[in-house]
Amino acid sequence: MSPVDPARILARLDELRRLDPARRLFGADTHVHALAPPVDAALLARAEAALGAPLPEDYRRFLVEVGDGGAGPYHGVLSLAESIARCALNDAPMDSLPAFTRDFPLAADVDFGTLAGKPASWDEHVRRLAHEPAYAARWDELREEYAAPPFDGGWLPICDYGCGDFFFLVVRGPRRGTVWVNSVDSATGLYCLEVSFGAFHERWLEDALRRVRAGDFAPGTGHLEYGKRPGR
Repeated sequence: MSPVDPARILARLDELRRLDPARRLFGADTHVHALAPPVDAALLARAEAALGAPLPEDYRRFLVEVGDGGAGPYHGVLSLAESIARCALNDAPMDSLPAFTRDFPLAADVDFGTLAGKPASWDEHVRRLAHEPAYAARWDELREEYAAPPFDGGWLPICDYGCGDFFFLVVRGPRRGTVWVNSVDSATGLYCLEVSFGAFHERWLEDALRRVRAGDFAPGTGHLEYGKRPGR
């Protein structure tokens, strides 16, 4: 796990605000290089009671000692309340939500392209979607399968990427404490970044500072960029 150093995070965010006052960095118009106050202790206690265990250590420390959401990767870190609300169905009590009551079963990535036999050529993929009903239906089946139990439980969303994709933190299951990409809605798959929340946020912060120091305000290279994956 990557340690969370509150003083270091706050100092670097101060530098980001100084170097990027116009908030030109991707996502800064949403999170304004600022953090919310620390998490409400009562809400944290209810969440951990529903889970039956503390939240993953570095994520918990971030919420308690740094801030309950705000400046972070892509469009920023969700507050704990926002994360829980994303998992809720109507007004279901917290201790019945899939995030807290079921394990996330995956130990490794699920790539829809591999499962569906996606060709290397994008043009060929598009052609098959348009002209081969069975091929197109397979992508719809994968979306439905991996948006449903048991894959919809054991995690909390932590930030949005865009176009329906988001990042989540596993709080129950074999990969507890790791950050994943949920790209089910856009029919790509589920990918483990092989980092903790602390490492995910730290990698973003260091990259954000590098970009603003260089005057590089272009969007990043994709949703795997702050993970620890082969070739990165």
